[in-house]
Amino acid sequence: MIRRANIIIVGHCGKKNIKNVVFCFQASIFFRESAAIILGIFIAIIYLITPNGDLMYRILTILLLTLTCSAAHAQKRLLIKADSLVSAFYFNSGFDTAYVSRPVQRFMVAFHPDFSSIGIMIGKGGSRARFNTDLSDKVGVFATYRGYGFGYSFMPRHGRKNDGEFNFRFFCRRFGIETDFCRATSFSASISMPDTAFTIERGDIDFKMRMFSLYYVFNNKQFSFPAAFDKSYTQIKSCGSVILGASYATAKMNTGRHDFTIKSLNTGFGAGYGYNFVTKKKFLFHISIIPTIVFMEENEVHTTSGRQTLDHNITDICLWGRAAASYNFKRIFVGADYVLYATLLGDSKKVSTRFTRNITRFFVGFWF
Repeated sequence: MIRRANIIIVGHCGKKNIKNVVFCFQASIFFRESAAIILGIFIAIIYLITPNGDLMYRILTILLLTLTCSAAHAQKRLLIKADSLVSAFYFNSGFDTAYVSRPVQRFMVAFHPDFSSIGIMIGKGGSRARFNTDLSDKVGVFATYRGYGFGYSFMPRHGRKNDGEFNFRFFCRRFGIETDFCRATSFSASISMPDTAFTIERGDIDFKMRMFSLYYVFNNKQFSFPAAFDKSYTQIKSCGSVILGASYATAKMNTGRHDFTIKSLNTGFGAGYGYNFVTKKKFLFHISIIPTIVFMEENEVHTTSGRQTLDHNITDICLWGRAAASYNFKRIFVGADYVLYATLLGDSKKVSTRFTRNITRFFVGFWF
């Protein structure tokens, strides 16, 4: 096995004008471990028999060289052992190798622009209020080692210092978690009533939201969510699975100038289905839908005329929809994915609300 070692040579310069000056030379070379030992012994012998210099400095230099090489060797063995343990878990996590595999490369880096938007509609009788944000754009990068990693995204456009998002995704073979915290001030609104209509300009609305979703894949040995979204797995054959899902979301929107506030909290549980379709030319297409029935909710609308509470209905529903398409080269992959979160709450004959959150991401990355 070819390994890397660092050789550090520290010596004493014997010229009269620069006595007691210590110099250091460091080189990194790739060679077999046995060759490293032989080279170290050879350097030590040559240094001892050199006539110039003080013997004590030579002995100290050899001791320093020995300790440095020993520490580097111990550190290298520790890293190799840790990598072996992680790799063993990485390649032997219980999946069916006829349907799913894992990239053999240790590292992965990907770049991705993201685009997202939010839409809200509130209706009561003949009155309607529609709220929409500008398209939010982000640029990000994420890196992984054996499937473990992190990413960072930022908004490249200026002038939106009050807008912000925090997204967290965790996908593994059996389950996955997604969180989305965001604040938006780029809403605009159009409100229509039987006897009047008006608009709310951008900047007059402050919106805050927190969303959390959890899913469990039944056929987790043959169907892979990560193959479509974070590329830590590779789907070899087409396969699908029934998926259990749970969701939790809270949102608050207020317009101080117009005295209009919306508060919403809902928790749902349900089941859906996901499918990965693999072509012979290494294209992967994914689609999954997980509807959840809302069993706990609190929804209020505050206006100048008072507070209106939305009653719980058996038909209240939250929907998580996901789609993705990607293509794998030998070491490079490209693709896009889409996530939709939508809720339909209330009674259309009384007060109803519809909420949609759209996230589209394009990505290109490589394994090495």
